[in-house]
Amino acid sequence: MRRKLAETGQPAHRFRSLAAESLQGDRRPPPRAGGYSLRSILVHWMSAVMVLALFFTHEGEPGSTAYVFHVSGGAIAGLFLLWRVWHRIRSGAPEAPAQAVLFNVLALIVHWGLLLAIGVVVVSGYLLPWTIGQELDVFGIGLTSPIGASQTWHGFMERVHDVAGHLFVPLLILHVLGALKHAVRDRRGAGMRMIKPVAGGR
Repeated sequence: MRRKLAETGQPAHRFRSLAAESLQGDRRPPPRAGGYSLRSILVHWMSAVMVLALFFTHEGEPGSTAYVFHVSGGAIAGLFLLWRVWHRIRSGAPEAPAQAVLFNVLALIVHWGLLLAIGVVVVSGYLLPWTIGQELDVFGIGLTSPIGASQTWHGFMERVHDVAGHLFVPLLILHVLGALKHAVRDRRGAGMRMIKPVAGGR
């Protein structure tokens, strides 16, 4: 028996592999959790409130409360929203729920579409006053433009800001419909992802 094991060399090779793994540790990435962490859930709902508030005040007339909130409040909220985009990119998404591939692809498009829209709206919002040489007014505190004035760039930023902002409407509708599908039709727990945190969640 010893001679046969020595000839194959498999037990010894396997032992060396196990010993190396125990010394070096398992370097494989951990499996993705099927949900979100408490921090991600709080950030999600805080971002949702901010985005909706900024969307519903974007038509405010200059000098009105809605306008001041949209510009000055948006300048402050924008920092948090940019961090939220970075946090989601860095943390990644949890494991996709058990459903048709088409639904998972659509969910992925909506998910990253919302993040992209947030980033574009915030950055273009900062650039709107700066591209015409004006200060960014943050509740009476003027932030001087770090770039030169350009009417061409200002017009482009206005268009980008408007288009990206209105993209939230179809994306949000699809996002809500997807959540309702998980909660009402599928009933497999995916509908509770943004309500109930899980250990090791993203």
